[in-house]
Amino acid sequence: MPYTVAQNTSFLTIASVLQKTVSFVYFTVIARLIGVENTGIYFFAIAFTSIFSVLADFGLASVLTRELSKFNDRSRYYAGTVFWTKIVFGLSAYICVAIAVNVLNYSPLTKQLIYLSGITMLFDNLHMVFYSIFRANRNLIFESAGIVGSQIITLIIGTVALFGGGNMYWLIIAYTFPAFINVLYSGYCARRFYGFRFSLAIDPIVLRSFLLMAYPFALAGIITRLYAFSDSLIMSKLLTAHELGYWSVPYKISFAFQFIPMALSASIYPAFSAFLVSEQNKISDLFAKSWRYLFTIVFPLSAGIFILAKPAIHLLYTVKYDASIPVLRVLIISLIFTFLSFVTGALLNAGNRQSTQTALMAMALSVNLISNLILIPRIGIMGAAYSVLLSNFLLWSIGYLIARKITHIDGKLICKYFLQTAVPALIMGFAVWFLNEKIYFLWTVPIGALIYFVLVFATGGMSLNFLKKKFADIRK
Repeated sequence: MPYTVAQNTSFLTIASVLQKTVSFVYFTVIARLIGVENTGIYFFAIAFTSIFSVLADFGLASVLTRELSKFNDRSRYYAGTVFWTKIVFGLSAYICVAIAVNVLNYSPLTKQLIYLSGITMLFDNLHMVFYSIFRANRNLIFESAGIVGSQIITLIIGTVALFGGGNMYWLIIAYTFPAFINVLYSGYCARRFYGFRFSLAIDPIVLRSFLLMAYPFALAGIITRLYAFSDSLIMSKLLTAHELGYWSVPYKISFAFQFIPMALSASIYPAFSAFLVSEQNKISDLFAKSWRYLFTIVFPLSAGIFILAKPAIHLLYTVKYDASIPVLRVLIISLIFTFLSFVTGALLNAGNRQSTQTALMAMALSVNLISNLILIPRIGIMGAAYSVLLSNFLLWSIGYLIARKITHIDGKLICKYFLQTAVPALIMGFAVWFLNEKIYFLWTVPIGALIYFVLVFATGGMSLNFLKKKFADIRK
């Protein structure tokens, strides 16, 4: 059955929270048990193949979702063609991975882990075909179950291997096996609930039209993926595996929270698209309320992690990861601009400015690359952290200025929401900093949360009516 936007967003958000939580626990166990250097190698192996996963998909999953939403009766021909094409593209991407890892001359262990991680990439690439069928039918519950189930299996296999004396290869196999199971599971659900049947051949007409439509998505995906992992690629050649290990911890922590703006942007994108056609007066209000929602979450999150970075790193990863603390503080500040950029990106794409958004991402990538090449040789992983902060700030600020040219945005209303949430977050931050000197730091977390929510309700940053409306949207 199809679900509403609010319900599907809730399914995917809950699944993402569970997936990120399990993933965080798994990575924490790995980082504590295998040491800083091996953690750096493990992290880089996954990051390296993630860059090439865009070539395997080539934007076809996004096009398939869109086209099946319009012509659901053609799922056999569309999905079948995309499935076999993805096999070809996936194998080609794997060959590119193998060539690149040898040209760059990494260590034998790094190469072998990357080869294994590439197999995971192949399976992840295929199950997205079936996820596209679910999305086109407005049913994200199967995808949500697959996301959570896969991560739980990964946690079980990886943890058993770690405590059972298994080598590092098992840490990658812990991802590969669930990815294969996910292909079988999602394929079964597509067949059982939506009557999907494979077309055993590639339709050349469908393929040609899909590739033409997918090209912009592929280009944007490549830029986005390079933006996310180019710093790790540069560090792999300029720094040591030890330093990559120090970098991996704050990167994983900050990256774990990005599902929040991703889920929001997925919900507001169609609304922006509709309002731009018929009700432009509603865009400003939706834009401001979207930022208000993100302000409410990201300000206390950033303030709390910034203040408690040291005791949190020591508790979770031990004092061996002391060098990760200042990096985490910089990345958690840049997270603010990352959150807000998702909303401006959604507005640009909805306003048929996807080429502008892609150009913005390319600009941010260029700034990031240049800054990394200048700073990393001089100040190491802190240079990568400052590069992220600079490029994220530029992506946010320039994106906002362009968004104001597309439609009217009420700057005064945004400033009001900013003050209603930023001031309580700052007061909470000072309270947590003071209490951290007096009591065990974990006790400061609920106290800080209580202080923040009392203040944010007092300033009007949040209200009971707002919460009731959100719960009502989910129940519809």
